Amino acid sequence: MFKLRKLVSLICVVTLIFSLFVGCTGTKKDSQNSGETKKEQKTDQTETPEKQEDKPANTVTLKIAHYYAPEHPVNQALLNNFKNKVEKETNGEVKVEVYPNNQLGNEQEYIEGIQLGTVEMGATGNMWENTIPQFRLMQMPYMFVNYDHADAVLNGPIGEKIFNYLEKLNVKVLASFPNGFRVVSNNKKPINSIEDTKGIKLRVFEGKTIIAEMKALGFDTVVMPLSEVFTALQQKVVDGQDNPLSTSYYAGMYEVQKYVAITNHMYSPGYIVINNDIYNKLSDNAQKVLTEAAHETTTAILNAVKKQQDDIIKDITGKGVEVTYPDLKPFIEKVEPIVAEYVKEQPEMKDIVDEINKLGQEYLKK
Repeated sequence: MFKLRKLVSLICVVTLIFSLFVGCTGTKKDSQNSGETKKEQKTDQTETPEKQEDKPANTVTLKIAHYYAPEHPVNQALLNNFKNKVEKETNGEVKVEVYPNNQLGNEQEYIEGIQLGTVEMGATGNMWENTIPQFRLMQMPYMFVNYDHADAVLNGPIGEKIFNYLEKLNVKVLASFPNGFRVVSNNKKPINSIEDTKGIKLRVFEGKTIIAEMKALGFDTVVMPLSEVFTALQQKVVDGQDNPLSTSYYAGMYEVQKYVAITNHMYSPGYIVINNDIYNKLSDNAQKVLTEAAHETTTAILNAVKKQQDDIIKDITGKGVEVTYPDLKPFIEKVEPIVAEYVKEQPEMKDIVDEINKLGQEYLKK
């Protein structure tokens, strides 16, 4: 009997231990299953398709480099027209930062940056002609009869033909704006005729056409980046410089110059450009907005430059700068061989030159 009770007790103990083991194992499994369920519920709550659609797109920042002063019409238009429109109408896809006054390097430096994509965009002059000879056409002497003629060429079908040549450098032109017609300032003497150019040491930018033209007109030329010109004039390293009225005015050149001659010897175009790879990565809407904004910006610059020209002349004469208006016919005759030589070197541009001249006759009649 004792042995039987002992056996029953042993069986009960074993049964109890087995029950406790099974119970613990089930509790742990239930706990794990509960945790996984909560995790799945949490995932469903935070990563639903609706929530993913609400996430903002990655913002692309476009830095725009240029050499103009902050108050210059180009900088003002880039801020007030281009930046505002692009940021508003791309719904946060594109942010625009504008860097005036060579903050991202001089023109040659940021042009190289645009080609590489380290600088996304820029407002440039015609320095592209140093590597793309077709761009020399826009700065052929006396090529355009007035601002409206130049705008019709460069922001129309003719301009598109020329701008296509720049894409081999991985750069796309969005639109062209006027820097203005270039005039000559100096400290040596007033220029009343072409005979007065002799003996004037004139700063020019690094461009084959401008160097050839100013030498043909009788100046002694010195190549120098724009960022160094003001100091060079102060220290009399050079006697003078040539630039559009507004460029010189906002750069303070007329504070250190006595004479200005309205020679209008060359139209100085500017371009709003972007690295082509960066442009191609933007959405279709962003590309459309950028192009529209660029054209609106260049129109604003054109209107500002035309409006300010008379005001600038009035202001600088009031401050003692002597402004002269030499007869331009002898100037035009001196530089005619430059255009002929250019067409000889670039025969594919002859038809475009003829188109520009034909269109110019229409604008002369207006």
